[in-house]
Amino acid sequence: MINKIVGIFGGAFDPVHKGHIKIAEQCIETIGMEKIIIVPTGVSPFKKELTNEKTRLSILQIAFSKDHYEISDYELRQSKKDKNPSYTINTLKFLTKKSPSSFVLIMGSDALATINRWYQWEMILNYCHILVVSRKEDDLKVNGLGPKVFDFVTKHKIDKLEDLSIKDKGGIYFAKFPLLPFSSTDIRTKMSQKKSIENLVTPEVSDFIKKTASYTSDGHKI
Repeated sequence: MINKIVGIFGGAFDPVHKGHIKIAEQCIETIGMEKIIIVPTGVSPFKKELTNEKTRLSILQIAFSKDHYEISDYELRQSKKDKNPSYTINTLKFLTKKSPSSFVLIMGSDALATINRWYQWEMILNYCHILVVSRKEDDLKVNGLGPKVFDFVTKHKIDKLEDLSIKDKGGIYFAKFPLLPFSSTDIRTKMSQKKSIENLVTPEVSDFIKKTASYTSDGHKI
């Protein structure tokens, strides 16, 4: 049975930049995903401070306005409700229930390398596949991983793209397509230095940040 592939792309998106958009576009065009659900982090277990959820959500709605993107505020709502960190495993349980699609969690190689720090990380593949993308070709090499993650990847790694739709969960696929070397941290640094970010974000996002003063001049978020 061939399943429809739905991507799940989570992150702080603080702010979202062209690199994020490039990843999503490649997943639609190269991997053949029917839809990508964009999930902004509520309270991150690893990042102390994030821009308020209203600002990040508004910017995401501007950046991912095409029909094949869906913005989910699940983690934002849950964090606001119980003040607890956002855990990917809980998001996956919510998004994948009662759906015949194959869900694919999109992550960078840096996230994969530290996935053993995630809450109930070994259960993630019970709900989806994992698609690993990287800024550098070398990052796709399995031999650079720690022992626990290495064993996890070796056990579940798949080499055929079609397995993402034939099987509904349980595989780790390494994507090899060009990415943009941008980071949200670099963008916030440039803004704190009053440097232009127009080559790093879309014109619409840049205009929104300017008009709403979403990021203060010292780099702190409001």
